[in-house]
Amino acid sequence: MRRLLLSALLLASVAAHASSTMRVGSQVLSVGESASRAIQLLGEPSFKEPIESEHGGYVGERWQYQREDGRIATITIVGGKVGSIEEQRR
Repeated sequence: MRRLLLSALLLASVAAHASSTMRVGSQVLSVGESASRAIQLLGEPSFKEPIESEHGGYVGERWQYQREDGRIATITIVGGKVGSIEEQRR
């Protein structure tokens, strides 16, 4: 049972990878940088989704980018800054 659970967790970690940085060509985008820096490096996102609090208030946005290498990058913007970076393979 433990082995099955461990295998499932390892597979899930390969599918999605959260990081505090993301390489974009010769540049690097880091958590804490401004939303305008993300747009400067990645362009306009292909998809934007609002993030709401449990009471329905606006918290931020989740931006998705289709990368040239086939990965999907999801950038969370909170308070005008990059809050998290997640990349996943298709």
